[in-house]
Amino acid sequence: MTINVEPEHFSGFGKLALSSGIKATASLSRDGIILIEKNGLVIVHANPAAEAIFAHGVSTLRAGTEVKQFLAFLAKNAEFSNGDAKGAVRETLEYVSGKKGKADLTDFALGKRKFTWRRHDGPDGAVALVVRDIGKAEELARSLADHKTFIQHMIEVLPTPVYLKNLDGVINRCNAAFAELIGSSPDQVIGKNLAEVADRSLVDMITSKEKTLSDTFDNARDEISFAVGDIVRTVMFAAARLKGPSGAIVGTIGSLVDITSLKNAQAEIAAATERLTGLLEHAPVGVAISNRADGKFSFYNQTFARLVKLGEDDENTDAVLLSDRYRAQSLSDMDMLGELSDVELRIRRPSMSEAIWVKTNIEPMDFEGEPSVLWWISDITKEKQAARELQNKANNDELTGLANRARFLQKMTQSELVLRGTVAPAALFIVDLDRLRELNNKQGHSAGDAVLIETAKRLKRAARRAEEISRLGGDQFGLLFINKGDENYMIETANAILKEMEHPISLEIGAEATVTCSLGVVVFDAGLSDMNEQLRRADKAMRAAKEAGSGQYRLYARDIEPDLDQD
Repeated sequence: MTINVEPEHFSGFGKLALSSGIKATASLSRDGIILIEKNGLVIVHANPAAEAIFAHGVSTLRAGTEVKQFLAFLAKNAEFSNGDAKGAVRETLEYVSGKKGKADLTDFALGKRKFTWRRHDGPDGAVALVVRDIGKAEELARSLADHKTFIQHMIEVLPTPVYLKNLDGVINRCNAAFAELIGSSPDQVIGKNLAEVADRSLVDMITSKEKTLSDTFDNARDEISFAVGDIVRTVMFAAARLKGPSGAIVGTIGSLVDITSLKNAQAEIAAATERLTGLLEHAPVGVAISNRADGKFSFYNQTFARLVKLGEDDENTDAVLLSDRYRAQSLSDMDMLGELSDVELRIRRPSMSEAIWVKTNIEPMDFEGEPSVLWWISDITKEKQAARELQNKANNDELTGLANRARFLQKMTQSELVLRGTVAPAALFIVDLDRLRELNNKQGHSAGDAVLIETAKRLKRAARRAEEISRLGGDQFGLLFINKGDENYMIETANAILKEMEHPISLEIGAEATVTCSLGVVVFDAGLSDMNEQLRRADKAMRAAKEAGSGQYRLYARDIEPDLDQD
């Protein structure tokens, strides 16, 4: 297997520059992928799956990091199947550098999880390490076993005699029609060589026709005659090579149709096809088949058309799901992995009032003699919306819709980290409503809630340039300004807030209340200050304003805390 990377250039320190398309495609893989520049032995890129596998050593996967650092992390933290961690990573380094040509590397375990990994060649001296979770591989094997059972059930309903043989000539699948044709039963045929269960004349005929199959001619079809006991039958024989996801030949699939009953068989096939098409048309999952070359849909059911809003006048290609930017690489990855599963796509077409989210599986197939792609899509918009609502509830105040205290403190921390060392001007406001408790006691908490909701609206109007506006809790609000103005501007903003709060607030029909507020303001250099300390100062200034009387602001200054030893 070769990892197809678009080489652009190597920078001065030997790092391969990857396109965003390559990185996006790598992120779809369920296996960990680590791309390495072989000549410089530095890591170029690690996909999210690799970062998740090596979460405790993710710093060693950063672009530009020497491979030795990552291998040193493995030697220290992983348990290798050969018991020699240092020897295993030393050999791995030799394989990556090209001193040895081995592809399969020594298995290892991190905690309770076991992994296999392989070395693959990439372009322009690049090397790829592909790490696979053995547990996931076992899950895939179980899925494959289920798939084989499904194939058996599928061919069983066909009226046409069908068999599947492996490379050793053993029949590993067949339907009742085939077993009946050769005078036997499926239990007596499956697992046996054809020569053990069929008449010699039929074995010779099938063997002869299958010999014509090759890499060039992978289909054979001819009319043959054979005897079953004293009865001579003439059938139309057809066979094709079976290929695995990698393209390797794994066996043969063949069918035999009794020509004397061909019309009846055609009618039965048509009825079965109609039933299958009817089932697909009304399936709750979207199903479609697109041409591999040009992306045009050869088939799609009603659910698929409804989800992606396909119309009769549309071009109707798989571009409604995958843009040209990602299509080629996605199909290449599909070929490499056998399928792409559980890919989440956001779709917004001109005919849609709003975007939808779908979960998509794609796999290669042949349809009507053309290389095609099978699509399965399901609508996960509601699940996405529910997840977003949960996130909003975790970060937003349910009553006012403003950020809650946790989100406000997180924003402060992020700003401090981003602006550290700069001289960007910043300010923090603490707004505390005056005598809201009295209003609650007199007119009920619904009146208090109305005041809080209206206060949030007025703060948005008066402080529209604020980086974040939050309800910190109860009747207290916080405002954060980053690089929005100097001390004079903050004083103007404080006065604007006080003026907004002078207007009466409608509570119920004919009822009003006027609620003032007290403001504490602190202005500082964002990159040179502790945000938590500045929040404390803003709170101190607010309390000083409240002590001076309602409806006032106070700018923090040292005289507010004369006894505090300040630097």
